[in-house]
Amino acid sequence: MVLKEIVVENFRLLKNFKLELKDELSLIIGKNNCGKTSVLIILDKMLNSFDIAWEDVNLVKQKEIYKEINKFNENIEEGNKFLEAIKLQLYIEYDDTDSYENIQNFIMDLDPENNIILLEFILLIDIKNILELKDIIKEREIKDFSTFSRYISKNFTKYFKIKKYSRGYDKKNKKIISDMIEEIENKDIQKVIKVVGIRADRAVSNDERNHALSSLTSRYYEIYRKNIKDESNSIFQELEIELEKTDKALYKIYNGEKGNNEKDSEGIFKRIIDVVKTYGGSDNKINISIGSSISEKNLLTNNTSLYYKHGDEDSSTLPETYNGLGYLNLIGILFEIETKLQELYEQPADINILYIEEPEAHTHPQLQYIFIRNIKNHINNHRDKLNKEKNKYLQIIITSHSSHIVSECNFDDIIYLKRVENNILAKNFNSLKTEYKEDEKRGFKFVKQYLTLNRSELFFADKVICIEGDTERILMPAMMNKVDKIQILKNEITIPLLSQNISIIEVGAYSHVFIPLFKFLGIKVLIITDIDSATKNKGKYKKSHPNKATHTSNASIREFFKESGLDDGDNQFKELIEKKDTDKIKDKIRIAYQISEIEGDYQASSFEDAFISLNKDFILKNKDNLYDYGALKKFNKNEINKDCYNFSLNKIEKKSAFASALLYFDEEENDMEWKVPRYIKEGLLWIQEF
Repeated sequence: MVLKEIVVENFRLLKNFKLELKDELSLIIGKNNCGKTSVLIILDKMLNSFDIAWEDVNLVKQKEIYKEINKFNENIEEGNKFLEAIKLQLYIEYDDTDSYENIQNFIMDLDPENNIILLEFILLIDIKNILELKDIIKEREIKDFSTFSRYISKNFTKYFKIKKYSRGYDKKNKKIISDMIEEIENKDIQKVIKVVGIRADRAVSNDERNHALSSLTSRYYEIYRKNIKDESNSIFQELEIELEKTDKALYKIYNGEKGNNEKDSEGIFKRIIDVVKTYGGSDNKINISIGSSISEKNLLTNNTSLYYKHGDEDSSTLPETYNGLGYLNLIGILFEIETKLQELYEQPADINILYIEEPEAHTHPQLQYIFIRNIKNHINNHRDKLNKEKNKYLQIIITSHSSHIVSECNFDDIIYLKRVENNILAKNFNSLKTEYKEDEKRGFKFVKQYLTLNRSELFFADKVICIEGDTERILMPAMMNKVDKIQILKNEITIPLLSQNISIIEVGAYSHVFIPLFKFLGIKVLIITDIDSATKNKGKYKKSHPNKATHTSNASIREFFKESGLDDGDNQFKELIEKKDTDKIKDKIRIAYQISEIEGDYQASSFEDAFISLNKDFILKNKDNLYDYGALKKFNKNEINKDCYNFSLNKIEKKSAFASALLYFDEEENDMEWKVPRYIKEGLLWIQEF
């Protein structure tokens, strides 16, 4: 039995939201403020009966409710006796191996093919409270939404209540059956599904006054002790014996002890006990003593501290607060996982949901790798135990915005959340596979491998710049900086490129393979590539001087313009260089390749070619420096002026050395600054915009 799908309406950012969960581990990822936490909170609030506030209602829905209350008619039809504010639907799937004991009350039909039960939680205001609220609006002369909102925020629970239902569901047509509905009680729901979790705002700190981890040891002990049914367990027998010895020793220390020679030993409380005896008089015979009452629970709650060892086994120990926040956070998560799973094991529901919010908090990449590598096996051990011993099920939800965790996870577990206008969309990563045609499945495999090894940060970027090789990778930050400076001088009010969340990825000539991924992520992308001038003969491309070119050998460019019939043209190269800026944009993706700096001027074929033609003066002024740096071979002025294409092919010693030399000798002060080629500058200005 598993929770298959969550549907949410009007809870915070989740206006119309659907989430398909994995049977074991669901890793929910996405940028900040994309609803990851909201998913966990609504499950927590609805299933654990925590208060929901007016502020939890989606802002658009708040205004709709205000309007609906104002125009509400007392003579409304019988079927519309309330207004909905928030709705949560849980689709639970069961099979023949599951017990029907707890779900039988929620099964709404006898169709053997229908193995879905639907639980619905609705936060609503009924007709009685609507009319009462209308009177309040009239009495207080509430005439605008902001005044109404302030009032309802303070009185929300007075008017709005949560109702819980079991609903009929037509699995074949994937529709809710409107007339099959029955109100249900929370105690019955808790037998079917429970949610416990570890929030991101964990009480972990290396402040010396904070001992959050030490307090977790007592919580763990309490749950562990409850789950040990064998009272003769030697561990607890030993603990009880030691506590009895301690009680006797403390009694002597508290009360004193009579010696053999009639001389009493002094006790901490002996003097006050003697005073009490005096006041009691000889007749009353008041006789008191102070006893030790150490219990297992109190012992663990108030008297355990967590330490860690520094060095080998014989080294001294240090208090928990002396450890780094990353380790404290990891230890805290593990203690909480074990404690909450023990709690669930004590009284499990049919489905038990454990969520962990942002496990990466305070931890460096290595610890994040360790966590995600081990968590699935760790949880699987608990899942197997729960299933085998009690026929119950465990599902895990982890939220994260760590590229390190993503790169180490199983991509089949990923659910990607993205914000689309005023709503949140959830997409399973595996659905990306359908974006690749049957003959492109290798592309999907390549993208998965690339993300694992190189750039899981793409999931959390706002924008992406795709580049071809080392030269662009080395120079791109410098070129972005130069474009930022130009914008500042023009007094253009834009966020600088270097201040934006832009990921730069090196994809070689395979940027077209990534286009389905970029569409899946819904991010803005600039593809910077080379036009790669060529001629075509018998279906084969041959590298050519741009003056003689008829085609491009660049697969990414051909794929980008495939729908416009580029491949059918006789002079593909001419068609490419004549394309307008708007022709180079598809949805959120723009392609940039070499164009002439001035209309009708020299047409380059590669980055180096374009750079040299634009920056001849810079290269000539730095000729000797570039020789010494190993960037260029010996040349004369006529060679660079005559043909930049052949110069770039024959005189660049090593592309990476050439690129790093450009950074090294770039000097703004002495008029020794190089310029950004036009095609790159135009592309960067485009991606700078929001």
